[in-house]
Amino acid sequence: MQQQNTLFEGAFLVQPSLVKRLFGEVAEASSELRADPQSYIRSAIKGDGVGGKRRKTLLRLGLALAIAVYAGIFLSAVIISFIHKNAKASTDDDLSMIHMVNPDDFKPQDMPDTAKQKQKSGGGGGGGRNTPTPPSKGQLPKFDLHPPLIAPRPEPQLRPPTIAVPETVQVDPRLQAKRDDLLPTGLPNGVPGPPSAGPGNGGGMGSGSGGGMGSGDGTGVGPGHGYNMGGGDPRLGGGTGNPGIATNVDTRPVALNNPRPNYTEDARKNKVQGTVRVRVLVGADGSVKRVTVVSGLPDGLNEEAIRAAYQIRFRPAMKSGQAVAFWQAVDIDFNLR
Repeated sequence: MQQQNTLFEGAFLVQPSLVKRLFGEVAEASSELRADPQSYIRSAIKGDGVGGKRRKTLLRLGLALAIAVYAGIFLSAVIISFIHKNAKASTDDDLSMIHMVNPDDFKPQDMPDTAKQKQKSGGGGGGGRNTPTPPSKGQLPKFDLHPPLIAPRPEPQLRPPTIAVPETVQVDPRLQAKRDDLLPTGLPNGVPGPPSAGPGNGGGMGSGSGGGMGSGDGTGVGPGHGYNMGGGDPRLGGGTGNPGIATNVDTRPVALNNPRPNYTEDARKNKVQGTVRVRVLVGADGSVKRVTVVSGLPDGLNEEAIRAAYQIRFRPAMKSGQAVAFWQAVDIDFNLR
């Protein structure tokens, strides 16, 4: 048996791995190049005859190096592409979350707490237009904690403004009693008779000053000063429990009518068509409290859109089974027919 092994020992060649041969060839070539660069380069170019061993070895070496470099570049490109794709997918997911989640949903809601409900409201207002007769009887304007744009007055306006601006007094809307839009503006304890603003001054109605309603001094109602109502210094409290303007609701307002806006002559002449987008503050009673234009049209169509928006009546937004005030986007269309 040992003789057979000895006999066939030289018949089989054990070749090293490709990597070992590659490193061996590189080491051998580097050694020869350092020893005699000119002979190495001359031998690489001329070789030792057509198809010589030296040229074949160098060609195999060059081919192996080229394949190794190409494989490295290709692998790097695949890795970079994979990392970039994952990073882009992560960014897209983040953007989707930003669009899907409303940051306002995590803000504290403008809801009166128990302490505010137990606290008595305060403040007041007054006014008048220096008329010799006492203020006439009627109902108070709409309550709104924003400063009023115009002071209320009992007389009907002979020339209504281009933009319909509702009369308001600066009072917590939660204190508002149910209103009848057909009744004239006035003081509940006023004198029945012809419209009269009263002997006060500063606009509004009453015997006080400040543009409000009553005998106080401010933009609110009744004795007291500053704003709101209840007497003394202005303070919130004592409401009916209705929340303020909500930022997230269970159900949004639903329009109950669709008033058609008027076309202005300039817009008709210039053939202006399109949509005016407005934001309306729908109160807990379903009426429109405020209107702001988001995107508009020229030639007076914005004003007509505001006028039409104030005529819309809504089923109010609901939050936890309770009607709340809520800002709603509304589109007012203008089409020439």
